[in-house]
Amino acid sequence: MGMKMVSTAGRFSVLAMCLFLISAGLPGVEVQARTHADVTLKNEQGETIAPDRNRTDPYSPRRTCGGCHGYAAITSGYHFQQGFDEMSDRYDRRRPWILSPGMYGKWQPAAAAALLAPKKNSHAQRMDLSTYDWIGGGKFDDRGRVVSPACGWCHPGGGPMEYGRKDDGRRDLSRNHLQAEGRGKAAHDGDYTSRFTPDGRSRFRESGVVEADCLICHQPGYRMTERNRQLAQRNYRWAATAGAGLGSVSGAIFTYRNPAAGPEHPDFMAGVWELSRRPVVNYNWRDRRLFTADGRLRGSVFGKSVETANCRQCHGAADGKNTGTIHAERYDAHLAAGMRCTDCHGLVGRNAAERRRHQIAKGWSPHNTVRRDLNGVGMKTCETCHLEGGYAASRKGMPEAARNPAERHREKFSGATFHTFIVQCSGCHANAQPGRGMCLLDMGTGVEVGYTADNLNRVIRPEDYAQPAAKAWKPWITRATTGRDRQERYIPYVPKLFQWFGEKKADGAIEPIALREVREAVWAVRGVGAIEVKGTDGQNIKQPAVLTDDDIQRMIRALTKRGFRNVVYVSDRIYALEKDRLVAADRPAMEHEKPYPVEHGMAPLARENAYGRKGNPDGCLNCHDDDAAFFSKARIKNIRGFLKNDYPVYKAPVSEPQMYDWGMSMPPMFE
Repeated sequence: MGMKMVSTAGRFSVLAMCLFLISAGLPGVEVQARTHADVTLKNEQGETIAPDRNRTDPYSPRRTCGGCHGYAAITSGYHFQQGFDEMSDRYDRRRPWILSPGMYGKWQPAAAAALLAPKKNSHAQRMDLSTYDWIGGGKFDDRGRVVSPACGWCHPGGGPMEYGRKDDGRRDLSRNHLQAEGRGKAAHDGDYTSRFTPDGRSRFRESGVVEADCLICHQPGYRMTERNRQLAQRNYRWAATAGAGLGSVSGAIFTYRNPAAGPEHPDFMAGVWELSRRPVVNYNWRDRRLFTADGRLRGSVFGKSVETANCRQCHGAADGKNTGTIHAERYDAHLAAGMRCTDCHGLVGRNAAERRRHQIAKGWSPHNTVRRDLNGVGMKTCETCHLEGGYAASRKGMPEAARNPAERHREKFSGATFHTFIVQCSGCHANAQPGRGMCLLDMGTGVEVGYTADNLNRVIRPEDYAQPAAKAWKPWITRATTGRDRQERYIPYVPKLFQWFGEKKADGAIEPIALREVREAVWAVRGVGAIEVKGTDGQNIKQPAVLTDDDIQRMIRALTKRGFRNVVYVSDRIYALEKDRLVAADRPAMEHEKPYPVEHGMAPLARENAYGRKGNPDGCLNCHDDDAAFFSKARIKNIRGFLKNDYPVYKAPVSEPQMYDWGMSMPPMFE
């Protein structure tokens, strides 16, 4: 009859395509149409992993997901690169320790006090973290609590966790770390050395590289802690398998000798390296929620949309620390209404090819300076949705509309609607911070000792910042340029004050000294003074701190003996030794001390937290009363004086009302 025979596989493909085309327009089969196909796992050589083949190998996201999806395009997104695509050993000639505008290469002590080493270094003492240690040099104690996080713990992989740098410090995509490590024999190489391995060389050959892990975002219930536990054990190639919960990993490249020892302990990073025995995966092959009978990963594991819980695994701890924000329905009006992070922070691009690059829409941040050309691109703001009519429900569960509050504002504040321009929306609606946050960070003893924004409790464990505060607290207010129009407005923020040691350069720039060198100087001077502070449990603690003139002088001398030049102590002022006498100079504004804006956590109106909720006159007194926080909240001006003499009480002249910065001595009258 002239008909061409069609194979069983071909008939199935045609049928599947027809069903997809039909179901795409039928709401009753929405779930089936969006279900991902079952996936054959591949190892890093591209070989199949199944119950009868390579059954103990970790899966490779590049080989497994990248077989169908554009891996190179996806990993060009700034979440994966974090400055890697712009970096160079000469990125900032005035501050050569700044290697990029992103978290890989930038010094931002509010996030992490460690410094990434340049590609080329004169000697080991000048290196803080090589790339190998940047990825996985973190620590959990034997109870699963974070002792010290690694920079790579909040990085999704790919980019610098997969590829190294050329001699000039620029990225090299011609070979990954496994391929480049054997050639990276130069002394003090910023990628292929390690402070912790027995021979001082990186061990990518044993650890593997960290490929971009798609499931961090695209698997509901992803286990970030399990993933990071593998990184801490230097099991880099096994991290994605553990994070996805596909099986358990037996064996470790590195095991800590004393898991509970913190940075102040000599055994902090001591442990045992197992470089001859490869860890193995014990896959959960019999779990039919995960695997088919022939060992393929079920498509139902994948989620096309990204859940808020996935974003929160990285951004939750960071925002809890930096602003006291807790991303939960209880504290956030948008989450309570059914919104997700991706409803405002969607993929940037005019078409599918552009969106495939996974550039996530972002706002205007003083601190997160990576890809500033994308600031505001595709970003949904308060104005976009509530004032400009730019809101549209795009999925089930979203609110039907974003109410325009203009009429309500005019009703409550007749004659004072200019407030909605000079005060950012969050200035009135995000003023009940539920997390503890951080406002002070003392690095003067070589340990990151933080003090919470809610009640100035001392924090050593990073996870404590994101714990709920005993009582919601009001953030500080500052004037800053913000938004698309870059106009100055009043915005809520959390200040960050720092104490640290550095080397002053001829042009006045100050390079931070690695915390491990500062710790060893403290031990060399046989300790420094201490102050009595309260821990997060409310108990009194004797906390070592460099605060007296004598301690500052002894530490500067000790660091000078260790080979550092022109050592200074950066505190309320810049302290140095001249002819063996302590002198102080005014402290200029520094890049890392810019305001940390509160951008999220809009309190539901039902909680009665919004400033001005009751309208004129009672609502006006929320800000314009003599002791109202908006104008009168005390801000610490002198971190050394505060810790030395005033802790935990704000007192003049060390602290003063924030309105003094605006040239005001009392809150203005309201109309």
